[in-house]
Amino acid sequence: MKGVELPINILVVVAIAVIVLLGLVALYFIGFNPFSVAAGTESIKNAGCRTYMNQNDTTGNPSPCINAKLFNVTWKGTSMYFYEFMMRSETYNCPNEDCIRKMCTCPGY
Repeated sequence: MKGVELPINILVVVAIAVIVLLGLVALYFIGFNPFSVAAGTESIKNAGCRTYMNQNDTTGNPSPCINAKLFNVTWKGTSMYFYEFMMRSETYNCPNEDCIRKMCTCPGY
């Protein structure tokens, strides 16, 4: 009795499927850099905007959207003021506080 034979077409399809699967696993573990960088920058901006909109002044009174230099965020391993992050980030590139207020959707902007 002869052994079971597989057609060449089946072997080619299985080989391609294995290569694609290995590629997807590699992307999952390594991370796809452009997407992960953009997601990281967006999450820093969102967290900074939440703090910016819920901050208090020096006397403890609520003063949303007053000063983006009152708190720090960490970006690319460096701690900096939220204002600096918004200015240096290639994604946002905000030159002034009004731009930051617009990005963070502060009331009146």
